[in-house]
Amino acid sequence: MFVLLFIFLTFFLLAKLNEILGLRIGFHKKMDVSTNFSSESSIQETTISEMDKKILQIKKNYPSFKVADFLNKSQKAFEMIFHAYANGDTKTLKNLLSPRIFNAFSMAIADRKKRGEVLEGTLVRFISSEITDIDLSTDEILVIVKFKTEQSNVLKLEDGTILEGNADFVEDRTEIWSFIRKKTSTDSKWYLHEIKAE
Repeated sequence: MFVLLFIFLTFFLLAKLNEILGLRIGFHKKMDVSTNFSSESSIQETTISEMDKKILQIKKNYPSFKVADFLNKSQKAFEMIFHAYANGDTKTLKNLLSPRIFNAFSMAIADRKKRGEVLEGTLVRFISSEITDIDLSTDEILVIVKFKTEQSNVLKLEDGTILEGNADFVEDRTEIWSFIRKKTSTDSKWYLHEIKAE
């Protein structure tokens, strides 16, 4: 009787220890801790997009680079370039454009003046702007931004005769602008390198 009571008390104590300490009795599958951690690490790596990796790469050269700040400044550059081109202001354009695109803008403005034409452009608002790609393959950094805007553009002769457009018509336009700067440059400015219509 004493032996049976002893066995019963032993199993009772083991059961209580299992509840309190999480002690396992019998066979159980051992957790592979190393596999668990490595899979979690790989998941974290795959959740970083290619765009995020490129942005981190820019930050290596320019730690202060922030997407929101860049987009805000690129919108201001868009507005300045838009009005400078319409007004034939090559001085402002030279400070904002890369040499290649500045030459193209200057020629277009000169041709417009030669024909006696006036461009009246109104930038109504930005619908959206987003970075769509970043190119780091050369010694320069190229950031491509898609702008969606509402614009009104009218081309006139100096006497007021309308050649193209309508001042009362506002159109949605989508344009791809590429901004550039050298990786090793101490100049903090970005320059417009190319414009494409979507």
